[in-house]
Amino acid sequence: MEGGSLPERFAARLQRLAPKDPLVLAVSGGGDSVALAHLVKAAGRKGVVAHLDHALRPDSEEDRRFVEALAGRLGFPFLWERVEVGRLAEARGENLEALARKVRYAFLHRVAKEVGAGAILTAHTLDDQAETLLLKLLQGTARGLGIREKEGLVVRPLLPFSRLELRAYLEALGEAWREDPTNRDLALDRNYLRHRVFPLLEARFPGAKAALARFVGVREEEDALLEEEAKRRLVPDARFHGLFKGLLAYRIPPLRLAPPALRRRALRQILEALDLRPEARLIADLEGALGGKATTLPGGFRARAKGGTLFLFPEGFLPPLPPGFRRPRPGDYLERPYGRKRLLDYLAEEGVPKELKSLWPVRGEGRVEAVYGLYPREEVRLMDLALEEAEKARAEGEVPVGAVLLLGGEVHRAHNRVEALKDPTAHAEMLLLRTLGKEARGGRLYVTLEPCLMCAHALKEAGVEVVYGAENLKEGALTRFGVGEGFRGGVRARACAKLLEDFFRARRGAGAVERAGLENR
Repeated sequence: MEGGSLPERFAARLQRLAPKDPLVLAVSGGGDSVALAHLVKAAGRKGVVAHLDHALRPDSEEDRRFVEALAGRLGFPFLWERVEVGRLAEARGENLEALARKVRYAFLHRVAKEVGAGAILTAHTLDDQAETLLLKLLQGTARGLGIREKEGLVVRPLLPFSRLELRAYLEALGEAWREDPTNRDLALDRNYLRHRVFPLLEARFPGAKAALARFVGVREEEDALLEEEAKRRLVPDARFHGLFKGLLAYRIPPLRLAPPALRRRALRQILEALDLRPEARLIADLEGALGGKATTLPGGFRARAKGGTLFLFPEGFLPPLPPGFRRPRPGDYLERPYGRKRLLDYLAEEGVPKELKSLWPVRGEGRVEAVYGLYPREEVRLMDLALEEAEKARAEGEVPVGAVLLLGGEVHRAHNRVEALKDPTAHAEMLLLRTLGKEARGGRLYVTLEPCLMCAHALKEAGVEVVYGAENLKEGALTRFGVGEGFRGGVRARACAKLLEDFFRARRGAGAVERAGLENR
C-alpha cells in the first residue's frame, strides 16, 4: 500500500473511489464503522450518518443513541430507521441474515436518494475480505470470491485496512465504539473463522489475511472481464424481453454454446436480476431449463424454454391489458395469407409459453386484429423483407440469407452473392455496407441469419445496429464467439431457420443442416 498516515491513505483512496459529496456513511456503532466516520471527517468530506436498527437485540436502542451522539460530535446529519427484521423474516419464511442485509441496503439507498449522495460508504475491512473469501470457498458459492470495492453507489474504502489498524487509530483518538455480543457467538460461521480459524492461520502463516485479500484483488480484476464476456451471452429476445414488467426472455443458443464457465456466470446474472441468491443448485436448475426441463425457482419464478427462448416470469404472472386489448377466447383466429389460423396455434408458433397463451393481450372480436407486441409489428415487417431477399438468394443458388438496412426511413436491401461474384466476402450485410459506405452509420440492420465475425466487426465499425432472425450455431459472432455487443435476435427466427434448413437439406441431405450449424428454432 502507498505510504503516509492512515488518514492520508484513506483520503486518497476515498477521492479515487467516491469523489462526489455528500456521502452516506453506514454506521452501526462498531469499531470499523466508527473509524469510517472519523476518517471521512478527517478527509474534510461532507457526509450523512445513516443507522439501521434491526431490533435483533434488547440493547439496539443504545447503539442508535451512541451513533447519533457520534454524528453530532463530528457534525454530520443523522438519519435512522428501525425495522423488526426477526419478525419480518419469520413472517416471510426468509433467511434472517440475507433479509437483514437486503433491508439494510434498501434503507441506505433510500437515504442516498433523499440526500442526492455521490456514494454509500460501508465499513468492510481487509479482515472481512479474508473471511469472506474463506467462507465462499468452503460454501462453493457461485458469486465472486470476495467483497468488491465498488458496486453501483456502494463503495468500500476500508478494504485495504485491517481491523487492528483501525482499532489502533480509534484508541489514539480516545474514541470508543460499541461491541455486538453476537460477534462472539461461535455458532455463526464467520465468527468461528474469525476467533478460531484465523488465529491458527496467522500463527502458522503470518500475514495470511493480507495475502488472501491480495488474492481476491487480483481475481476480482480478472472476474470483471469474465463478467462482461458472460453478459454478452445474455441476448434478449427482441419480441418478449421487457415487454411486460416481470417478464425476462433470453435467446437460448448463445447460452447453450457458451463455454460452461461463461454460461454459468450468465445464468448467475439472471438469478441476481431476479434478486435470488445464486446457489449452485439454482444454476443447475436453469441449465436444465435451457435443455427443456421447466423449473420453478425460489420466490415462485418459472423458467421455461420455448422456441429457442428462455422465459422467466413469476408464477401466476398476468400480462397487463393495454387499452383496447382483452384476453384470448375460444374460437379466436387470425386471417393469414394462406387462410385462417387458430390464435392459440399462432401464439405457440411465435414462441409464447403455454402458461401465457391464454393470457396474452389481443384486440378484435373473433377475428383477431392485433396480438400485443407480436403482430403486426414493424420489426416483423422488416424481417419479412429480409426473408424476401433470402428467397432471391435461394433462387440464384446462393445460401439464402437476406438483409435490409433501415436508414432515415428508407429501406435498402441485399442478399448473399458469394457464388455469383466469386467473392467469399459478398455476404448480404457486407454488400449493403459497400453500397452505402459511411452513410450506413446510425442505421438498423435486419438480417435473417446471425452475422459471422467478419460481418459483425464491419457492422460495428460502421456504427450499425443489428437485429437477426436465426442463430448461426457454427459461425455466429455472438452465439459462437461472444462478439456482437448490442445484437438482438429471435425476430421471425422460425421462418428464417426453416428457409436455411430446407436449402441445405435439398442440396446435401438431412445431415447438411447439422454440418452447416443451423437449427430450426
